[in-house]
Amino acid sequence: MRRNLDNRLLTYMWLPLWLMAFSGLGLSPSLAEGTPPVKASSPKDATLDNYLRDCGGKPSGPANCEKLRKDTIDILKQDVHTLGSTASRTYLPEIIGMFSSDEPDLRIAAADALGMIGPQDQDVDALIPITNDPVPDVRQAVSQMIGHGKGNALALLKQRIILMSVGRTPQTPADASKYSMPVAPDSSYWFDSSDATVGRLSYVSISGKSDPAQFFRGKAKKGPFPLAEFKDKYRYQLQDENEANSLAQQAAGKELENVQPPDPTNMQAFTEYMQKVQSIGAKQGSRIYLDSYDPKLFGSPTVYVLEERQIGRRSYPTRFVVLYQEQALRKPGYRLSWMTVADRTIKEVQEASLQEEQQEEGRKKESAALKKKAEELESLAKKKDAVEQKQFKKGQDDLEKALGF
Repeated sequence: MRRNLDNRLLTYMWLPLWLMAFSGLGLSPSLAEGTPPVKASSPKDATLDNYLRDCGGKPSGPANCEKLRKDTIDILKQDVHTLGSTASRTYLPEIIGMFSSDEPDLRIAAADALGMIGPQDQDVDALIPITNDPVPDVRQAVSQMIGHGKGNALALLKQRIILMSVGRTPQTPADASKYSMPVAPDSSYWFDSSDATVGRLSYVSISGKSDPAQFFRGKAKKGPFPLAEFKDKYRYQLQDENEANSLAQQAAGKELENVQPPDPTNMQAFTEYMQKVQSIGAKQGSRIYLDSYDPKLFGSPTVYVLEERQIGRRSYPTRFVVLYQEQALRKPGYRLSWMTVADRTIKEVQEASLQEEQQEEGRKKESAALKKKAEELESLAKKKDAVEQKQFKKGQDDLEKALGF
């Protein structure tokens, strides 16, 4: 039985080669069109053979192809779970190979099987790519699988994975060029660390050998700044942007309150409405998460300002990139960041922060004046002490002379 399921998994993993055989390239004559199949060793093998021979890779096929596809997926899921239930690391390569499948259900089953076996720190390099699966539910299954492992590297990788979406629909990377943001060569888009609605897209070096800083250095207007220095230098600008985002979120919420919710029986319309409601609240949390850089995960980030623009009475870093070393993913990474609120909203909140800045400047001047005065008083006191000590010493010397010492 174990041999049969191993063969079925290997057959599916090498599906592209089987499909070449269907085109008459002679890799598997027994499955070519018009050739009677070799007698299958089990009903499950027969189902897989029928699917590959009659349906796989063809634009159209027999009417029962969809049923054969579902049956094939169910069979392979059972096979993968059977391998996982052995808890034997011998089957790790076969199970990890299933992540090359186009079927999310099979990739989820593979993640479940890996969890049964229990990943170890030595598996991290093989697991990192599958944490960025384009299907959210697969990423969730992978995250749960990593949680079943033991080791410091796995614990760090688990901490790095923050799930920001759900569903079986494959996601596509956002097009950074739509936001006038450059992407460095050798970069892989990172799904759960990106949200274009809040102006944050994250990337990781594919090879791990490229240095994104070299690419952005030539495009920067200012920098590099250590992240803490950047936040301090532009603290009022970043404060204005956060306040403007809050105002925009409140306005969107009020606008939605005036919309009559669709009839729940209209599932599509009602689902879209609820997604809008949820997205309004989720934006703030998403932005907070994407603007936090835990040193355990990101090392010591640096910032290049790609665009700085005058809005009202201040100059704002409207486009910048944060570069860091992905500690869990073991590669260089970076996050593109840009302002998503309108200039008019920035101007609305700007007046309050300008007053706050003026008050802070006043306090700084007052503090500097007090410090200077204190230093002057201290200097006078020291001079007075020096004069008194000198006079005391002279008086002592005169007394000693008078007494004949």
